Amino acid sequence: MLDGTVNGSFQHPALRRLALPNFSGWESGRVWGDWDFDPEICNPDRTLFGGYLAALADATAGHAMATTLGNEEGFATADLHISYHRPVRGGRLRFEGVVLSRGRQIGHVEVQFTSHDGDLVATAHATEVVTAGPRRRGLGDQQ
Repeated sequence: MLDGTVNGSFQHPALRRLALPNFSGWESGRVWGDWDFDPEICNPDRTLFGGYLAALADATAGHAMATTLGNEEGFATADLHISYHRPVRGGRLRFEGVVLSRGRQIGHVEVQFTSHDGDLVATAHATEVVTAGPRRRGLGDQQ
């Protein structure tokens, strides 16, 4: 599923519906990508609407967590906090999610958003609950 996300053959339905970007790479405990967002989703002052960053933070944290799951594990986001450090006014936005810790039942993930100039524009922290059984894979029905 993660390889399909990177090569473009799979996209989570929520990411597709919200017009959020796919990831450009992943490794165990980490995912990353770049986003040239549509100016149509900006506020009247031409800054990116923060709700899109929150949605992308949740997706990024989830995908990072998914890199740590076994075949019989799933996950659900239990908590998400995002802090906006400076407005995003255009250009390419880089996003990266890193699993800070992963226990048997809980994982903690940090997501950072940086501007094309390298400035940190937002940071998110997510708590992910690990679930047992294949019924809740977290990222669709891909096995």
